[in-house]
Amino acid sequence: MKITQLNRVLINDRLFDMTLDLQKGTISKITPSNNDSAGVNTGSVRDAEGLQYLPATTDMHIHLDKHFLGEPWKPLQPFITLPGQLAFEKSMLASLPTTAAERARRLIDLLLSHGTTKIRTHVDVDPELGISHLEDVLTVREEYRGVMEMEIVAFPQQGLLRSDSLQVMKEAMRAGAEYVGGVDPAGLDRKVDRSLEAMFELSAEFNAGVDLHLHDPGHLGLYTISRFAELTAQADKGGRTAVSHAYCLGQVSEGESKELAQQLKANDVAIITSVPLDRPMPRVDQLVAEGVRVHVGSDNILDAWSPFGNGDLLARGAKLAEKFGWILDDELLQTYPLIAAGTLAPKAGDPASFMLVAALNAKHALAYAPARTAAFSNGKLVGGKWAEAMTMA
Repeated sequence: MKITQLNRVLINDRLFDMTLDLQKGTISKITPSNNDSAGVNTGSVRDAEGLQYLPATTDMHIHLDKHFLGEPWKPLQPFITLPGQLAFEKSMLASLPTTAAERARRLIDLLLSHGTTKIRTHVDVDPELGISHLEDVLTVREEYRGVMEMEIVAFPQQGLLRSDSLQVMKEAMRAGAEYVGGVDPAGLDRKVDRSLEAMFELSAEFNAGVDLHLHDPGHLGLYTISRFAELTAQADKGGRTAVSHAYCLGQVSEGESKELAQQLKANDVAIITSVPLDRPMPRVDQLVAEGVRVHVGSDNILDAWSPFGNGDLLARGAKLAEKFGWILDDELLQTYPLIAAGTLAPKAGDPASFMLVAALNAKHALAYAPARTAAFSNGKLVGGKWAEAMTMA
């Protein structure tokens, strides 16, 4: 059943009726509810009965091709060295009976069920693997077009220089990736400046953005991010580059991280975090205060690196707020721009990508992270209890 009218939706502590334009994928009208809209559940009309409106979430760091969802349980090994872990991951992925496309579909369906309608996925490429994973993910992107918006990063997981991946990266960019990826210019590639320069040379050749995985610690990581910001400015790539993880920003003094935050703001470089519990992470409160663009992503979900993760960005936002002690209403609300592109106050003409949850208000929803009752993407019901019920019916 296609839903074109939602009555009694809770938005900013008031009830509204919402009309959806399924052809355009937008909200065409929002009006205050009245008694006439209560209890109407006929045809394409649904009474939300006071469910809270939330914008759809955006997962800005995920790996569609590397998880083990739906596979037999895979025992992990202790992390000792990065090269050792990379070899372990490669062998684990090679042993899976499923294709990257099958795994991508499983994870996308899970994300949609949680109300995530936009992702940035890093897809492994290297001389041995080629671009086979990327080709699978590109195929799946077309299958989900109009439901899941997807940005693709060509990701040289084994090290851009270390694995001699420059040529396969070019092949990946020609095939359709929009972002040049990289990982640990010091710890893995062992050539900080050359590794970063190679990423930006690729980005210039293919008019692409850059998204760097950075685990390198302390002042080494700090130098790497500062150089990354300089190269962003030199290449006029402001707004199109990001550093993922950036643990070093939580390992140096507040004064040092603040100075770098100001450089990130000046050059419009984003920081993306998965909100790790097992290590220092960027001071998100400081970054937000300095005006740096900050995004949140799931990163690992049941893979060779970690058995944890469920793809629920609302729950991950709650984890972020809890970690930084954001307990006041305004603090809770400041989490939403980090996990969602839409607003808590929709208007006519906005994309009809949102969630409905049982919560007292948006602050309660963030703190509680309730199960999704319904999730919509461009007006289509794609997840939550309503979608499950319709599937069963």
